[in-house]
Amino acid sequence: MTAETSRRGTPAGLPPARPATAIVVGGGWSGIAAAWYLRRHGVQVTLLDEQNSLGGRSSGERLGDRDVTLGGKNIGARYTEFRSFVQELGGGPFEHFGINTSRVEDGRLRTVDGQSKAAGIAGFLRRTPPRDVVRFWRMTRWVRGDDQDRFLGSPRFRELSRAHGDPTMDGYFGRYLQNALVRPMTVRMNGAEPDELHLADFSANLGMLLDRFEQLTDGFQTVFGEFAATVSVQLETRAEELLGDGSRTTGVRVRGRSGGSETYLADLTVLAVPANASAALLRPSHPEVAAELDQIRYFPAAVVIAEYDQPVFDVAARAIFFPPGSEVSNAGAYGRDDRHIIRYTFSGRPARRNLVSASIEELRTRAESQLAPHFPAIAQARLRHQVSRRWQHAFCAYSQRHPDRLERIDKLLGGSDGLLVTGDYRRGTSIEACFRAAREQVGSVVDNPSGRRSAAT
Repeated sequence: MTAETSRRGTPAGLPPARPATAIVVGGGWSGIAAAWYLRRHGVQVTLLDEQNSLGGRSSGERLGDRDVTLGGKNIGARYTEFRSFVQELGGGPFEHFGINTSRVEDGRLRTVDGQSKAAGIAGFLRRTPPRDVVRFWRMTRWVRGDDQDRFLGSPRFRELSRAHGDPTMDGYFGRYLQNALVRPMTVRMNGAEPDELHLADFSANLGMLLDRFEQLTDGFQTVFGEFAATVSVQLETRAEELLGDGSRTTGVRVRGRSGGSETYLADLTVLAVPANASAALLRPSHPEVAAELDQIRYFPAAVVIAEYDQPVFDVAARAIFFPPGSEVSNAGAYGRDDRHIIRYTFSGRPARRNLVSASIEELRTRAESQLAPHFPAIAQARLRHQVSRRWQHAFCAYSQRHPDRLERIDKLLGGSDGLLVTGDYRRGTSIEACFRAAREQVGSVVDNPSGRRSAAT
């Protein structure tokens, strides 16, 4: 079976001046963003995803009588691209959520809250060696002052990392700051320990820490529905092979819902999936690109969202980050006023040992036992509903000298027409970073008068 999109106005055998049709592989935020930007330029888009719903890790699940999002759902005040997307689709409204998290220090909870974030961070820094204080505040000035420094590929962070040999974060900051501020960021945002994330890549973490957050009052489902009406969406469709040769990609062969093989042809094919999945598709035609993508690391994670019959957290402290050695990395209220619904996240090195073998029930009860000493209400709370999910490639942790790697990838792809590669490894793992990366990649083709791929900025 062949599902060929039209190539209007394209003479046979010649590349189009600008793509009229496109296939986007991947229905997470990177794919949705790429499809959105292409549609804004008048391109006819077909989006393919192997899951049964849009959204990737932000897809919804039913918890009792409501929908919940298992993955990331917080929207920063500086998420300008994503907010434009929501506004164009008629989504909203937003409600305040903010950053609120605690960690145990000297037997008591120490909380960083979005309403007094600077004071909370300063409290941690009071016990930090002067050298680390200077280094940390220099970074925060960069992130606050320049939009480029909020994302992966920051020029200043790249220069800093080169000067120090791009060490992992445990080689740049001392142990106290690692445990107090760095590890909560790297584990939550990348599933990585401080010795697994490199200095050049830390800008994306600080960019999120220093933002102010809201969430969509009605979640993402309305937005997903409105978006799906603008493009052709084929779910439960797995991309298996790129078509064409090393100089030009003409489409993709897929395995559809029925189990049969189908072919989709278009002027442009966009791979908007995790680096490892893109590498598998690119290996036959672009082995050098695949080899670079193979070096980008992803770590597994699991999430359990549990609804109880009474609040577990209080107004002042709505989340807790657990210390090294704990299987549960963090637990937090699902919403500012949903303190009876708890999201337990299992990521970082300790969690990886049992993510496959342990049942979700086991993971949740272990998390509850660790939560009880600090939030005793959990001991009296009765479980009403729970949903869960595991991801083998949940969090991207990039690679050493990652900006250099991305430059090599773009150079290797520069002579290949009809192909774009984007994802959470380009500008960072946040929703906004996925939109920024997709905008740059799409712009490298549609904003180029020759129609050929130019280097992304």
